[in-house]
Amino acid sequence: MTRVTPTSFDSYQYKILLFCLLLFFSNVAQSQEYPAFDEFTVDMTSRELGTMEVPIAIKNEIAYISFLDLFELFQLKSETNEFNSTISGFVENMNATYRLNLENKKLQIDGQEIQLQEDQFIYTTTTFYLRSDLFGKYFKLQTDFSIRDLKIAFSTELELPIIKQKRRDRARKNLNRAIGILEPDTLIERRYPFFKGGNLDWGITTTQQTNGQDDNRFNLGLGTMFAGGETNILLNYSDRVSFTSRNQFYQWKYVDNDNKLFKQVTAGKIFTGATSSLFAPVVGVQITNAPLVNRRSYGTYILNDYTKPRWTVELYVNNILVDFTQADASGFYSFDVPLMYGNTNIDLRFFGPYGEELSDTRVINIPYNFVPENEFQYSLSAGLVEDDDNRRFSRYTMGYGLSGGVTIGGGIEYLSDVSSGEYMPFLSTSIRMTSNLLFSGEYTYGVKGEGILSYRTPSRVQFDLKYAKYHDDQTAINYNYLEEREFRFSAPILLKNFSAFSRFSLNQILLPTTEFTTAQLLLSGNLFGISTNLTTYGIFNSNLENPTIYSSLSQTYRLPYQVLFSPQVQFDLGDQSFRNLNLELERVIFERGFLNLSYENNALRDAHTFEIGLRYAFNFAQTSVTSRLGNRNSSHIQSARGSVRWDDSNNYIALSNRPGVARGGITILPFLDLNGNGKRDAMEKGVSGIELKTKPGLISYNRDKTEIRLTDLQPYVKTIIEVESNSLDNIAWKVKKPKIMVETVPNQFKTIEIPVTVLGEVSGFVNLKSDNTLQGQGRIKVQILDQFENKVAEVLSEGDGYFTYLGLKPGNYTARIDPVQLQQLELKSGPATYAFKIEVSEYGDIEDAIEFNLEKDIEE
Repeated sequence: MTRVTPTSFDSYQYKILLFCLLLFFSNVAQSQEYPAFDEFTVDMTSRELGTMEVPIAIKNEIAYISFLDLFELFQLKSETNEFNSTISGFVENMNATYRLNLENKKLQIDGQEIQLQEDQFIYTTTTFYLRSDLFGKYFKLQTDFSIRDLKIAFSTELELPIIKQKRRDRARKNLNRAIGILEPDTLIERRYPFFKGGNLDWGITTTQQTNGQDDNRFNLGLGTMFAGGETNILLNYSDRVSFTSRNQFYQWKYVDNDNKLFKQVTAGKIFTGATSSLFAPVVGVQITNAPLVNRRSYGTYILNDYTKPRWTVELYVNNILVDFTQADASGFYSFDVPLMYGNTNIDLRFFGPYGEELSDTRVINIPYNFVPENEFQYSLSAGLVEDDDNRRFSRYTMGYGLSGGVTIGGGIEYLSDVSSGEYMPFLSTSIRMTSNLLFSGEYTYGVKGEGILSYRTPSRVQFDLKYAKYHDDQTAINYNYLEEREFRFSAPILLKNFSAFSRFSLNQILLPTTEFTTAQLLLSGNLFGISTNLTTYGIFNSNLENPTIYSSLSQTYRLPYQVLFSPQVQFDLGDQSFRNLNLELERVIFERGFLNLSYENNALRDAHTFEIGLRYAFNFAQTSVTSRLGNRNSSHIQSARGSVRWDDSNNYIALSNRPGVARGGITILPFLDLNGNGKRDAMEKGVSGIELKTKPGLISYNRDKTEIRLTDLQPYVKTIIEVESNSLDNIAWKVKKPKIMVETVPNQFKTIEIPVTVLGEVSGFVNLKSDNTLQGQGRIKVQILDQFENKVAEVLSEGDGYFTYLGLKPGNYTARIDPVQLQQLELKSGPATYAFKIEVSEYGDIEDAIEFNLEKDIEE
């Protein structure tokens, strides 16, 4: 006969059903000598602590709460003497003590002695219950019981130890998250294979023109792992341009953030950060001890620019995605870039509204380069410039953190054939004068000196000043500037029907024979829900009498039927005439397609152009067809691009419409760990339907959903993959370590096998024998021992004597009553122990026939 256990019901429903049954049968069982109260566990809710379970007894619809359980739950001092006859401790402080005598039912607190009445407590063999309202009266612990909901609402003005602990835990968790410290259950270490299969990107673009030469372009990218390092090769071919090494990209990079001597080694095309003018890539080697990870942020820096209208811009700081935004109707975007300790490389990536993605990236070095206190950081680059002369180039940079807000640095740069001096030593510093005032300066001998001062108010208003002075006879920089002066002001504007970002900038360049000044005033935001950008430009030349001043207004309207209407007009304030007019309609078609129609009238060139374009995103490629018809020239463009991803560890090949080179991937393989050894054996099958709490990148499944793949991940980032245990179909299936940390690696899939443990369940009853009758006894400790007599679990019986535990691996076990508790209660158990076995089963084995009968231990 199978006994129905509470695991068959929802916990809350079970408690309601149990309580109703007890009330229903209370009158029927008058002739039987059962207690006049009922014991079970209810939920106690608190704003600070959430929901907890606490044992109670109910008598005449009044709740009595277990004294020791409540105080232990709140981590309050509560000690019993050797004979369990008194409970003593303190609540607020060590001087305000209490003492509860269980034999004469007296409470000593606050210098007074209180005699408890019979209706104020319930005292059983194992538990002392105090009426719920007395906790608030004597201990300032408000416990309001609802007989209708069978719940207790808890509140207090005291700062309990458990509340302090939870506040510290939250603060520590937030701090760890801010500085990049994560706490996983499992850490999968990174490996450095000599060779590993990778990703392949491809792209084709063909152009036909009526008044120009046709063009056919082919792009091929290969990303793999070779000799333990990331290897990327990007080839570009055009039938209009000769195939040369200068137009190709190839790079090998080794990254080990735990190495103390060097953390990054790069060979091939390198990014140098040179002061000299380099109009060709550098092929060489770069070594640095700067980690490729985020360090603590200490401020922000406003970064803004232009891209295509309504494109999404992703901001990466040191190769880690930190923010994203959408450009406005004119293509303007703005970020608050977090300033990090160490080299802060800003990587911007641009995505069109329907899957377009720029293949090139923009790298901007923020001028404020801080190094953590007492740390030394260096970078050494050397190679050849791929120009006609193959000039030799090298640059050594070093920095030292004097304090948290002061970094000094310097180095030397070398470029052959620089007539003003091939060797260019330099000194630099970055200073945080106050929390909102930053200064950065650098002087390069024989070339230039420059300084930047930035001030930011708490209301996000920012002022920037920049000044640069060039040596008259320098030839390292390929323009003849004498001085550069720049002022920039930016601030948010928040009104009732208008929110915007405003920026005013003034730039002045001093040349030997002229002064060139540009000014810009920009307002970008939402006016009555319409994306609006108004920008006014001013160009002033000391050799010209009249300046050039014009304004540009761009907006985007959302029309019915998912139509976007984007007008843009440019007006010359000097000539009082329109310079350019552009009207564009855009609409989604076929769910994954995008149709656009536009008309442009350029008054300066007397050019009229009509355009019609169609883009469609297949699963394996992004395609587009565009025709531009104008009175000066007409063109037709067709393009397609996509990628191939190869998971060689699991024989998996996938096609994608997004680039894959230099991106990482993770393959998650949950399996049924029948024998509980944590390793996948031949007989153990995959588990379908498991879900993830954290979903970085793009997620996909195989046909039976036993394999989960995460793609388009940023490399060299320690990512926590957290499994949602409640998504499993069987209650006996558990993931014991749901938080897994793995470092993503470019151009490969990292395989993670997640064991799903099949747990066995044991349940039964504990009865107390009295006057030759058996009655369920609560609050008795039942221990579960393994075959080596190690205690693996301990549970308390409920008010009716029922106990259950789910969480046993396959094996031989023994159940018994806690011997110490039996001795304290002067009871003996029959049987003394109960042996049982949990069998290997896909759905979990259950042992539910255990029954312990307790009676007084009378010594002869």
